[in-house]
Amino acid sequence: MRPTQLWNRSKLRYLLSVPVFIIVLLNIELISQIKDFNTLNSEKNAGLKSPNVSQIIQNKNLTDIESNFNSSQKTQSLLNKITKLNAELSIKNKHLIEDILQDELQTQNIPKKTINDGSKANNIYKMPKFFVILIQVHSRLNYLKELINSLKETKYIEQALLVFSHDIYNEEMNTLINSIDFCATLQIFYPHSLQLYPDTFPGKDSKDCSRSINKAKALEIGCNNAAFPDTYGNYRESQVVQIKHHWFWKLAFIFDRLNETKHLDNLHVLILEEDHYLLPDSIHVLQKLSEKILSDIDVVSLAVFERSKQNLDMKNLKKYSKAYWHSSKHNTGLMLSRTQWKMIKDCSNAFCTYDDYNWDWTLQYISQTCFKLPLVAIYPVSSRVIHMGECGTHHKGSNCDPKKKIESLRETLEEKKNDLFSEKFSLNSVNTGILAIKKSNGGWGDPRDHNLCKSFIETDLNSNNTIFIEM
Repeated sequence: MRPTQLWNRSKLRYLLSVPVFIIVLLNIELISQIKDFNTLNSEKNAGLKSPNVSQIIQNKNLTDIESNFNSSQKTQSLLNKITKLNAELSIKNKHLIEDILQDELQTQNIPKKTINDGSKANNIYKMPKFFVILIQVHSRLNYLKELINSLKETKYIEQALLVFSHDIYNEEMNTLINSIDFCATLQIFYPHSLQLYPDTFPGKDSKDCSRSINKAKALEIGCNNAAFPDTYGNYRESQVVQIKHHWFWKLAFIFDRLNETKHLDNLHVLILEEDHYLLPDSIHVLQKLSEKILSDIDVVSLAVFERSKQNLDMKNLKKYSKAYWHSSKHNTGLMLSRTQWKMIKDCSNAFCTYDDYNWDWTLQYISQTCFKLPLVAIYPVSSRVIHMGECGTHHKGSNCDPKKKIESLRETLEEKKNDLFSEKFSLNSVNTGILAIKKSNGGWGDPRDHNLCKSFIETDLNSNNTIFIEM
């Protein structure tokens, strides 16, 4: 081996050993400092013990209990607030309807039927000047804003009492509604909502059976409603059944409990939802088509659907049709009179126990099986109430903004505005075929839901207070 190579290797080993030696010294110093620091902390914390695992779990449980307690307190506070609001109702802008309300009370005993020339019956069940627009509201503020905008532009809106029935208490929605100045308004709150009962019936009790659990398994584990699946073997879903409960409750409230309306024999109620949109002549058409009503079973629907598609036929704005009322065709913009409400109440046992979570399919069922004769729909060939909703319980669209749809509708209406507000409507067709219900949609097999539903008309109907049901 050459001397030069040997020197180079020795030099290399020396150079490598220097940083390693320095690193070792630094590590020794660092370890020494850490020991000193730990010793100091031990002296400061003398007598204190580190929490063990069981203590950590116990603390977490206490935190959870405190959180649940605070949540329960907030829910109870909201429940008390809503009870008070429903008991101390105040109609905003009431002065707009006071005169027509008084006129309606004074004409209670006018006969429904008048005879002209001894043979011809005219205007048998024409709706009165005053009526109620009852809107079921959930949580879609953007749709509600557009509905209110359309109501503001609807002629004769000042003759109506606009009632918003909520299943969620939301300050932003309340503020929006309180800003309405073009008609009389009232807000009521469904008192058995999921917001008020988040973890107990009518909400989702933790001991309730999961929707799709097998009945045998449900009976084995002993969940609350194990013995009561629906027609298809599924168990109740609280967010789904709430809609039917709310629909029935709000009608009972307006027809039988609200002081300003419970004594009106000829009360008419137009039923809407937060994702509806009214054309400017909607109320005008409602009044005109009510003149076509010939019996107790006739109802006006301001919209029609064919094969799940809404009919907006601008060429036939001055025509109307008649057919047996069908849930999937005539459920939008439905107007009910006190006469029809009494028919529904008389069939309340069937309504509250029929295994279908949809109010409209249930209404069709009792119409065909409990009423003396099925309901007949009188409706405009071109819809006057437009269903805008793309997102909700039954609709899972990706576009939840109604603005584009409304802009397109406005452009179409601008072209046809001279054809609105027709004084005469001609009969387009009469469909005498009846679409019988072959089976229910299920979702309504739990007897707790049956009993809650029945309670809405079994309570003291002369009371303006909401009565809560002990379950």
